[in-house]
Amino acid sequence: MTDMEIQLRGAMDDLAEDAPSAEGLLSAVHRRGRADRRRRLIVGAVAVLAAGVLGGTSIVAVAERSDEQQVQTLQVAMPAGSSRSAPPSPVSTGWLPKGFPEPTVRLLGPNAWGLDTRRDEGMAALQVQIMPAKPVVRTKPGTLLTLAQGGVEYSLYWVPTHAPGAPPYGNTPPEAEGPYGELIFERQPGQWIRIIVQNSAGDVDLGITQSDLIRIATGLRDEPRTLPDAIELGLLPGNVVWGQLKNEDYGVYAGFVDADAPARPVDQNEQPNGHNGSVASQVAVSVVPQDSLDISEFAPPLSPLPEEDPDGDGSFGTTRRPSPPVVAEDGSVYRRDGSTTVLYRLASNPKLLVVVRVKDGVMSGAELLKVARSVRLGPDAAVKPGR
Repeated sequence: MTDMEIQLRGAMDDLAEDAPSAEGLLSAVHRRGRADRRRRLIVGAVAVLAAGVLGGTSIVAVAERSDEQQVQTLQVAMPAGSSRSAPPSPVSTGWLPKGFPEPTVRLLGPNAWGLDTRRDEGMAALQVQIMPAKPVVRTKPGTLLTLAQGGVEYSLYWVPTHAPGAPPYGNTPPEAEGPYGELIFERQPGQWIRIIVQNSAGDVDLGITQSDLIRIATGLRDEPRTLPDAIELGLLPGNVVWGQLKNEDYGVYAGFVDADAPARPVDQNEQPNGHNGSVASQVAVSVVPQDSLDISEFAPPLSPLPEEDPDGDGSFGTTRRPSPPVVAEDGSVYRRDGSTTVLYRLASNPKLLVVVRVKDGVMSGAELLKVARSVRLGPDAAVKPGR
């Protein structure tokens, strides 16, 4: 038995007395109810846009007709309400290491939630994920341990503090970026937990131990946590439910999934540093600044770079952002690469755009415009207007 295993087993024995009783636990939640990392490579985004214009990529703004030939498999039929009315997280945190504030709540999929918090010490970001199905367990290049206590089996994956990219951690996030810990276990039937702690600062120590992760796990409580009142929709198709909510200063993102979708674990790319997890949404609705890179594909093409070096330094690079998309007063409909997107200026703030996306054939442009016009921001919305 390694020193780390001995230490962890001792810590778990100490915590056994405080472990929550199995009696009275809430039954598994089966209600019917998907970056955060901003795209910072502006030049790359401009290059993609230029390729679309010069290479003939089809981005077509269309005028909807009353005699649409498109098959409408979903009809706008039901009030969606506020994100605050979406299914709450059934779990709250108890004990947290010193310096971590009360977590915020996000929706990571149908019947899946994330409780997020971070502190300055160790630049540590912490997320507790709650989900209805067993997630994939990482096995390398870190160290994986299997521990058992009180009838619960824990998978503990750990990457120690190290310089970015140092062997054997390679160049692939999250391990390559710095210290990383992940604890997975089934808390009760149909309720899986994944606790992640990390920073992306390389050799800056987290100030959190493996034993701390166990203590966080045993301190979880059956106490609902409602989602923020960030966005409200007056209309939605009939057979979809809330599947995702992200509330950030660069956008509010809501995803709606098939009500009959099977239980799935949270995407492994969902991390407390850079929320890149995806959800297979039927309808995706967001409110973003008008100059957001998320919608740069619909912006007017940039003028060509000058033929002569304006600064005389041998560089023709540019940090110019695309101009905001041109949006008709009653909204614009775009079709591209098998999907339909609607852009509509938010009535309460024209510098914010409502974006509604679906795959072609799911809803007509006219129906999507109805959805877009019904969107309102809630009092908890964190998005900030663009220029």
